[in-house]
Amino acid sequence: MIFTGVSLLLNFLGGNETISASNKINVFNSDFGESSVSKVNIELKVNPYRQKVLLDSVGNFSLEWEVNWKKEMVYFNVSAATKGYIGFGLSRKGKMSGADIVIGGVDKNGKPYLSDRHAIGNQLPVLDQSQDWILHEAWEKEGLTFLGFSRPFDTCDSEGDLRIDENSLVSVIWAYGEVDDELQYHFENRGVYNLYLLDPNLAPESLVDTFKEGKIPLKPSKLNNTTGSTNLFRIQQQKNISQQDTLYWCSFHRMPTSKKHHIIGYNVVFPTERDRRHVHHLLLHRCQVPPSSSATGGPCYLGNSVVPSEFSFCSEQVAAWGVGGRAIFFPEHVGLPISESGPEYFLLQVHYDNPNLLPNLTITVSLDIYYTSKLRQNDGAILMLGAGVPGAANLVIPPSSLSHVINGHCAPGCTQKLFPAEGITVFASVLHTHLTGRGVRLRHFREGKELPWIIADDNYNFNYQQVRLLNDEVKIVPGDHLVQKCVYDSTARNGTVVTGGYSTREEMCLAFLFYYTRVPGAFNCLSQIEEESYIDLLGIWNTTFDLKTKEALVTDPRQFSGLTVSNYLTNYIGEWTLRFRKEVQRQHLLQAQISTCPTFSTVSSAQDSISNGGEPLYDLVKVGPEELPGKKDLPTKLSYVFKRKNNTLNDSPGSKQKTQNIVIHQEEAVIPRRIRVFKPYSKCGVGNRGKQRGVRRFPSYRDADRIKNEVNNQFKFNNFWVE
Repeated sequence: MIFTGVSLLLNFLGGNETISASNKINVFNSDFGESSVSKVNIELKVNPYRQKVLLDSVGNFSLEWEVNWKKEMVYFNVSAATKGYIGFGLSRKGKMSGADIVIGGVDKNGKPYLSDRHAIGNQLPVLDQSQDWILHEAWEKEGLTFLGFSRPFDTCDSEGDLRIDENSLVSVIWAYGEVDDELQYHFENRGVYNLYLLDPNLAPESLVDTFKEGKIPLKPSKLNNTTGSTNLFRIQQQKNISQQDTLYWCSFHRMPTSKKHHIIGYNVVFPTERDRRHVHHLLLHRCQVPPSSSATGGPCYLGNSVVPSEFSFCSEQVAAWGVGGRAIFFPEHVGLPISESGPEYFLLQVHYDNPNLLPNLTITVSLDIYYTSKLRQNDGAILMLGAGVPGAANLVIPPSSLSHVINGHCAPGCTQKLFPAEGITVFASVLHTHLTGRGVRLRHFREGKELPWIIADDNYNFNYQQVRLLNDEVKIVPGDHLVQKCVYDSTARNGTVVTGGYSTREEMCLAFLFYYTRVPGAFNCLSQIEEESYIDLLGIWNTTFDLKTKEALVTDPRQFSGLTVSNYLTNYIGEWTLRFRKEVQRQHLLQAQISTCPTFSTVSSAQDSISNGGEPLYDLVKVGPEELPGKKDLPTKLSYVFKRKNNTLNDSPGSKQKTQNIVIHQEEAVIPRRIRVFKPYSKCGVGNRGKQRGVRRFPSYRDADRIKNEVNNQFKFNNFWVE
């Protein structure tokens, strides 16, 4: 399969779209959508490791925490609107069973108390033999109870405590009661909140959890301005998706500036929880030349068909958002460039999800882009890695499989071609699977050994796909081998085979890397299995993507032509015995995969023109064999050079004619055997503590900043955090 354009586009059809915006200062009215832009003063957090959130919608329970990497401790402040007890816990799945819990407060005699417990079910948590949570402060005042406590990352109490590490999502569970005399049931005074406790966060507090039922925040609060004015550009889209399970909708939007600026962060907001529930992801791309005047928006998917000419200029991503994602802001030394070559456009793709086929369903979503004219030190970019999409026969999860593994490769030959000699530096990432995903890990190989994982989540939650700033930036150099590992659980899918595809009920295995310094044209590096033994095992020789059903259909063998790949694999290849499932897994892990890694360059040409019914012409260029670790005498591979000829772009009279060369490199990749595998360090001797990379990028909380926070603290308590 050849991956082109935006890496996700098959068809571009006309359709109806409503774009609206409120409180506009400057408004762009064009054939490509209507958006708003305004100026706002904004200040990034002084301490990325100190964070604060309200855990309920009315503000009755507040959590504040700080990570101390020097001591490997997490300090918590919690407050609840009660004179009774407070319950606070850490859980892997957001459930009571197995959770690490503390219960504390101030008793009727004015004495503070805190007990370290763990839950064995939906009942009163039992006391731990080892009391590892430390109480620092507790008080009651005007109907408010406050607790300040701490605990180490790893207490070495495997029976009662949950290990806190960088490689797993944590669910904070909370509750409070009305009295201290006895631990009565909390009834509705409870909740769950997902977060990565050890991750830094640069988003200003005014943008953290801005969601309010029935209201879109039209502009963020104005904060003290220390770095100059920052601009806010809003793309607000409203779409009717009645009785469609899956809709990928693309629209063009004129950028608010014609001079180079840097995107420094973005946020996605919804007017209601209903709107939020029906949007799966947003991807924003740069278009370096304007679309034609007839391009008004339409469905967009990836497939074997040729991508419409307008989309071939929109390959680079500048924003990626998934379900449950919160605001993300970049470190002060990096920004994602826009409008480098004069007027540019955004292409916004929204994945709408309506599994219950609800009628009359109109969804509103807004993407807020924060950008500045004060250019930062480094130009950033986004690179998509993983398994090929839709990859129906490549990404196959057998029925009733508890931990099936899919790998997506970015081959050493691809990184050799994509990256400059000095390499690239990764500063953030977001991991992506669909509903059956349970664990995701981006592995990093170099010169015969595995380096620390770039990012990992062994407790992946589909409903919380956050762009995560890395604690330590990671250098990737030419010749490195990147492997996106995804683990799936299909036991709840009623015996059906899950295949790769666009629907939330199908699967993907992707990682989006935010890095610097930007490599023009490097927008993805994906892989799939093309070995005949694997194809023979599944019995699928060819497939096609059907736009109507939005699924991959079998075309060969002909007797099964027209069946969806999932239907065929579930019902027509015999029994999925344990032995057969193991063989599918073995083949997927051991067979070499073909990585595709497109690059492009924009050039001028006056001699060629689009022919062949509007499709671009392809020229083929041979490249020599690559020698990979553990592999020798590989066959010669091909690189495909797409020459897109003379697209006349009618945005304005006298618009320049440009062409774009898209080079699709193909390189073979497999994880070599007998490789030195990375094993994270743990002071307790077992398990994964963390990545152990080195000095962390973000400084400790300085005394002056601590004092300033004490003065402004909403709880009016003395802060106990010290180095």
